[in-house]
Amino acid sequence: MTNADHRPNVSRREASDVDRYRRMRQERENANPVHRAGHEVGRRLEGAEGVGGGLRESGEYRRQGFSPARGGRSNVDAYAGQRSQGRRAPRPAKPRNWAKTAKRVLVGVLAALLAFSVLLTVRLGSGVSLQTRAALSPVLPGQPFYMLLVGTDKSEQRVEDNSTGGTFRTDSIMLARVDPVAAKLTLVSIQRDTLVDLGGNYGKQKINAAYTLGGAPLLIDAVSDLAGVKISHYAEIDFDSFTSVVDDLGGIDVNVPIDIDDDLADVHLAAGPQTINGAQALGLCRARHAYDAYGAGDYYRTANQRMVLGAILKKTLSGNPIMLARGLNAAAGSVSTDVTGIELMALGVRFAGFDMSRDLMSGLEPTEGVYEGGVWYEKVKTDAWATMMQRVDAGLAPYADESENPTAGLAG
Repeated sequence: MTNADHRPNVSRREASDVDRYRRMRQERENANPVHRAGHEVGRRLEGAEGVGGGLRESGEYRRQGFSPARGGRSNVDAYAGQRSQGRRAPRPAKPRNWAKTAKRVLVGVLAALLAFSVLLTVRLGSGVSLQTRAALSPVLPGQPFYMLLVGTDKSEQRVEDNSTGGTFRTDSIMLARVDPVAAKLTLVSIQRDTLVDLGGNYGKQKINAAYTLGGAPLLIDAVSDLAGVKISHYAEIDFDSFTSVVDDLGGIDVNVPIDIDDDLADVHLAAGPQTINGAQALGLCRARHAYDAYGAGDYYRTANQRMVLGAILKKTLSGNPIMLARGLNAAAGSVSTDVTGIELMALGVRFAGFDMSRDLMSGLEPTEGVYEGGVWYEKVKTDAWATMMQRVDAGLAPYADESENPTAGLAG
């Protein structure tokens, strides 16, 4: 039987087309060196199969890189493999540049701090006039400086009934010496009834009248003359709203030496260490009549004011940056000052870890009560006051011995 007998029933024309296609494919394969090599090896393999397939294991076969696939078709794969070996290997992924990432994070943090400090400066400085700023004396960076802290009681009741005629006297006056390098703070209370000469048309007055008569600039001049020091910064605290500062900090820790019961100040505290809220802190700063049995209530009230302020600073300057930001942000609602936000944050860093027992020194201006012209005044004891301010200016505690402190064991 011939091959023609096995062919399908096709026409001569179709058979001619098939033969022509086969010849064209054979010509293309013969023109390709890879295919020619594959056919040659295939034929040699077929001839060697009868003798155990020795060529399969021969060095020549391995050198050609062919597999025993029928007809040497694997030469195409071998050729493709050689081509792929010549291609450039893909680049490894670049390692993350942690230094660049850290730099971006740092820039973001600094930008946020700058924005916060600018906002803080605007909020804190909005209540300080140009005249007040002009009354202050400049100080070199890093040098100890004096700051006047003034507490005004602008309560809602006083505002509504206009009992002060639209003006307010200072209920608390403190002279603070701040040493940024040593991270030490000294607070000296100036009694509001201290007799001073305001000069000009004002003459002799209680020192807290300076704020009523000439505002912060006149008060700055009066305290500067009284203490014999230059005042470089000023801060005014509204007692009626400062309670929010204490509450935003989660309360403050104080140690009350004796039981405090003062209905007029609306405060009742047992003696001993305790955490108090904003309303209790305000009552403690106002309480005078709780000390009626001990003498002049203002002595003890000022000592408690210094204790409360020190407790606020201790909580704010604990070293926690979040607590520092929270304290400054809360203070902006009740404090007006010429100190900028950047300066306050820098001081916060310098005073981080503030400890009242180690870093805070405080005292009370030495005076004696006098009755003149039907008015009660506190008259400064000149020699004792000069000695105290010499110590303070030298960075020492106001008292050489605690026995000199008239409020020791009772307040503050």
